Formats: sequence, structure tokens, C-alpha cells
Amino acid sequence: MRTAVPYSIALACVALACVSTPSAGPLADGSALRPRITAVDSQLPPRAAWVDLDQPAYAVLLLVAPGHSATLLYPSDSTFDNRLSAGAHQLTFRIPDLLVAQDSIRNPDRRRQRDSIAIRTTRRRADTSRTRLMSIAPTTPTYLLLVTSPQPLVYQRVIEKTAGVSIPSIEDEALNAVAKAVKSTIAAEPRDWAGYYRRVELRRRK
Repeated sequence: MRTAVPYSIALACVALACVSTPSAGPLADGSALRPRITAVDSQLPPRAAWVDLDQPAYAVLLLVAPGHSATLLYPSDSTFDNRLSAGAHQLTFRIPDLLVAQDSIRNPDRRRQRDSIAIRTTRRRADTSRTRLMSIAPTTPTYLLLVTSPQPLVYQRVIEKTAGVSIPSIEDEALNAVAKAVKSTIAAEPRDWAGYYRRVELRRRK
């Protein structure tokens, strides 16, 4: 009887491994689009990702932290042309410092100061955004999410929709929720889109 307990625990671990979210993969099965994130630079936090599109499309790249937030990284502003040709592209971006701040929990005064700066910056980027940026806990998994569509993905609309979306804590549900929020910005039917995610590290593990 005693050997049954560790055996049961082993089975449970295998089951959890089977249902865990892979480190990378596609979203929106059935779409004609097949975008991919092929590589991410080794800096922490990362500053560039390499993507590959099988056909021309509009593209957005977001940082998704399940249970926390979704942050639009590319395009960087509304003046940027985010229509990409088929083939390989390097997308550069900047992850807000506050999201990866390691002293925000230990130093509440500094956290409030950075929050205030982040709020002002966010409001300049999107008048409708009132989301307060908070540091992502080191234990929270983070993903780059690439969403593409043959129809325009408008910067302002993506900001509005992703700032207001509730981010589930379960990883695959979070990725799909953010992707669907981006999809909802497409103006006309059929809203053809596809996505690809890749897990990334924002800071060095201790």
C-alpha cells in the first residue's frame, strides 16, 4: 500500500505535464495564415524577436502575462506601418521598465513613483487607457504573442481592447483571450487572423 502513494503522485505529475502549455505554438487553427516567432534575442528583458510570415499581413506583437496584463510592444506607436511582407522580419520593441522592476515589492514608495510615471506615459500613448502598470511577479510565466491578419490591425484599437480585457490566470486561456481581443478590432467580416506565441524570460532566475 505504501508504494501506491508515490506511484499516484508520479501519475499526477505526468498528467500535469501533459496539460501544461507548450513553450511555443500556433493559435487559430483553420486560418490560412501561418505566422511564427522563430527566435527571440538573449537580452533580459528581450528587445527583439524574429518572425516569419507565409503571406503579407498586418502584425502586432504583445507581451502576455497570465493573470496580470497584456502589453502592446509592436507597433510602437500609431504612426508605424505594421503591414509586413511575406518572409522573415526582425521586430524591435521595449518592454516597460516597471513590468520587470525587481524592487517594486520591497520599496512601495518607489513603486508608487514608477506607477505615476507609467500612468502618464500610458495616457500619452492612449487617451482611453487607465490601466496601472504593475510589476510582473518573477513566478508569472510571460509570453510574446504575435497576431496577424490580412485586414488592418489598428494601433489605437488594439491598445483600447487589450487594456480592458480580463487576463485569465491559466496560460492558454490568457493567450486566447488576448488574441480574441485583438481579433475584435478587425473592422469587417470575415475576421481572418492567426496567432503564434512563444514563452520568454524577463529577468534572470535566482
